[in-house]
Amino acid sequence: MQDKETSPEPGAAQRAGDAGQAPMTAADQLEVKRRKEDAAQMDQTEAGSSSPKKYLTMRQAAFIGIGAMVGAGIFALLGAAGEVAGAAVWLSFLIAGAIATLQGYSFAKLGARYPTAGGLLEYVAKGFGDGHFTGITAWLTYSANAIVTAMVAVSFGSYASALFAGENAVWAKVFAALIIIVMTVVNIVGSKLVANAQTVIVYVVLSILTFFAVVTIANMNLSLLAPSGYPPLRDIVSSVALTFFAFLGFGIITFTAKDLAEPSRWACSARSRWSR
Repeated sequence: MQDKETSPEPGAAQRAGDAGQAPMTAADQLEVKRRKEDAAQMDQTEAGSSSPKKYLTMRQAAFIGIGAMVGAGIFALLGAAGEVAGAAVWLSFLIAGAIATLQGYSFAKLGARYPTAGGLLEYVAKGFGDGHFTGITAWLTYSANAIVTAMVAVSFGSYASALFAGENAVWAKVFAALIIIVMTVVNIVGSKLVANAQTVIVYVVLSILTFFAVVTIANMNLSLLAPSGYPPLRDIVSSVALTFFAFLGFGIITFTAKDLAEPSRWACSARSRWSR
């Protein structure tokens, strides 16, 4: 009888002696049980929320970038660039396009390597760490984006006011504020809505630009492009700072990397275009 009362439970000594640990108390066992239940509940929540995950297509991501190029670059800055470069504005676009090709290739590689919504700021953080340089770059980027957003909104407000309110200055400000509010709501809802809205806008804008291009080419006067009417080289180079802005859509595309099913395809696509 004494041997039966003092004999240990089979396997108890082994469990107590594993890795030199003391036997678990009742409180420890309850804590382990609670953690397992929390982990199981979290897994179920993630499974339920991630199962209907929808990714952007490459076309939708590309259209987000094209929309940024066509909308902000063409409509907002074309007149300003033409005022500086004159008849040589096409040359300014050509130079800016060559520079953007090099930077766009780098962004495609980085976007495939670090698929995140951080975009440029994520690449800077990876290269230089979370220090002063990254912080200053972040604030400069935010400031530049605020200026660009204001510029595009003012351009939209001016066009809308000329179309609906007879170029009324008050209505131009109202339309500018309204478009910022609408686009903010669209971005809050999610990237999927942004992609769908941008796809519709791009189709409409490209249709309009195609119509104007056909009409312009049909009535083209090549004498207006004669080199004799070009401004000094300094003015042409200065205008590149404006026309380069028209190609910054590739920077916008990098922010959609996290919403793509296979971000690595960016690099393959970029390499194929580069090799051509």
